[in-house]
Amino acid sequence: MQKTWAAILGLLLFGANQLPSRGFDRAQSASPGADLKSDDLVFIGTVTKFYPVAAPRQRRRWAVVAHVDRVVSGEFTGRTFTFTVHSPAGAGLRVNRAYIIRATRTDGGYAVSELTLEEVRAPKKPPGKD
Repeated sequence: MQKTWAAILGLLLFGANQLPSRGFDRAQSASPGADLKSDDLVFIGTVTKFYPVAAPRQRRRWAVVAHVDRVVSGEFTGRTFTFTVHSPAGAGLRVNRAYIIRATRTDGGYAVSELTLEEVRAPKKPPGKD
C-alpha cells in the first residue's frame, strides 16, 4: 500500500513539474523606482499560497498566488494574480498577509520585482460580514 501511494505521489510531482510555465519564462525584474506605464498594475493583494514551478534555467522557481483585494492603478478584473519569485521567504512573503504589488507589463504578461513588495495591513471587513 505504501509503495502504491509513493508511486502515485511521485507521478503527481513529476506531472506538476511538466506543466507549462507560460508567461513566467519571459518575466524580467522591474526596477524599484521605475515610473508606471499605463499598462502597469498596482494592487493590494493577500497572498493565498506558494507552489514550485518548472522553469528550467530560471531563477524564479516559485509561483505566488495573491487574492486581488483592491486595484490601486491600472486595469485588472481577475480575482487572483499569480507571479513568480526566486524565494517567497527571501522576498519576505507570508501566506494570509497583504502586500502592495507592482506589476510591470511584459510580452508574456506581467513581471513583479521582489524588491518592490511592501507589506500592508489587511483590509478590514465591513461590519456584519464574515
